[in-house]
Amino acid sequence: MYFSNTIVVALSLLAPLISSTPIDLEARTCPTTIIRDPSFESGTTPPTSGGNAWTVVGFLGSSSYSLTQPGSPNGGKYAFTASVYPGPYSPDSGEELRQTLSTCVGKNYSITADFKFNQTANNACFVRLQYPFKTGVGSVTTYSATPGLTPNVWSTTGSVFQAVSTSSLLQFFLQCGNRERNFISVDNVKVKEFAGNAY
Repeated sequence: MYFSNTIVVALSLLAPLISSTPIDLEARTCPTTIIRDPSFESGTTPPTSGGNAWTVVGFLGSSSYSLTQPGSPNGGKYAFTASVYPGPYSPDSGEELRQTLSTCVGKNYSITADFKFNQTANNACFVRLQYPFKTGVGSVTTYSATPGLTPNVWSTTGSVFQAVSTSSLLQFFLQCGNRERNFISVDNVKVKEFAGNAY
């Protein structure tokens, strides 16, 4: 078989590069910043659309929200607080706080967050942490009258998940029913790689 001098020279120049540059088909670069403004320390009240970190969806009743002080003991200066207030025509009210996480497909992650209720006398209010799970969503719901909860005292919720996308939606639903009113706060949201099995 005949090779031209040009092809032979080209192959000879490429050979060192090919032999000295291994190709790792499993290699991938995972984001170093998974969640932004996790403790609301930017002091920026989340907008209702187009936020760089958190976004708020007011979806029920006449609820409102703000950044309040102080935050949780591990969270810092600020916390996110929803003032959950029923509307004139609906017994349910609440806010949704959300952020799209930067994740790596196939990686396991843990989520923890601090939360508190202003009152825990009835079980009509809840904090729901919602996250991706396989092809759908998973959630952890904590009701206001859960044994062990104390009004205006911080507690912690959490879960684990395996990312199926580079963009994973994290949501907090702060909600009440039966025309109940409450102040529900979230702070110190942590998302990090998890060494265990998320399924």
